[in-house]
Amino acid sequence: MTKKVIDLLDEKVIEFNSRIDDEPKFSSMIKDKSRSICISVTDEDNYSTKLDNMRIEDFVKTDNLEADLVVTANAETFIGLIGKEISPIKAYMSGDLKVKASLTDMLLLKRLF
Repeated sequence: MTKKVIDLLDEKVIEFNSRIDDEPKFSSMIKDKSRSICISVTDEDNYSTKLDNMRIEDFVKTDNLEADLVVTANAETFIGLIGKEISPIKAYMSGDLKVKASLTDMLLLKRLF
């Protein structure tokens, strides 16, 4: 399942960067933002990336869980969230999804996923 998670993250990076290029309103929202992001897949690996200079970098495996935005879920929940098969609110309320971020960063995270 690890391949599936990293494939989804790679797709999201491409999608996010395309939106920056194609949607001026979206790009103005992230202008001058610099954030570190960690996706912690509890039953697999942790992945991190950075948003800087109007680009989000590719996710890479990491052991460091320190970031501006930290999202924690198991692989099944994460894949369901990305595929829009699971409601983020339901996953959060049930404890299947944990998010450590400021309100502003949570809105950014919503734009990423």
